[in-house]
Amino acid sequence: MKLLSTSLLNHEQAVCPHCETKIGLRQISEYFLKGTNYSIQCPHCKRALHPKQEPIKFYYCVCAGFISIVIPFWLYILFVEDNFWKAISLSIMITIITLVIIALLTIHRIEFV
Repeated sequence: MKLLSTSLLNHEQAVCPHCETKIGLRQISEYFLKGTNYSIQCPHCKRALHPKQEPIKFYYCVCAGFISIVIPFWLYILFVEDNFWKAISLSIMITIITLVIIALLTIHRIEFV
């Protein structure tokens, strides 16, 4: 519970520009599945909200995802042990960590028009 109150999940700038109501994490998290081309509704005034800009550029997310899979895989194969499945499991764990970091950055940086 301490993690939820830290500044990592701080979304102070995620407020409705119409009624100045703070937008909850549930509404913000819809952008992880739908993307920023879709709008969400303000829970208070029911108006459509769009992000001001992409919180994190899509290109950076793709690069982070690719790097988080490929580099750990080959480092494990070449330097640690020549075991394919252990390398895959290491890459999956690092990819999950990368996705969590991207999600936290998106929550922290999102602003609405």
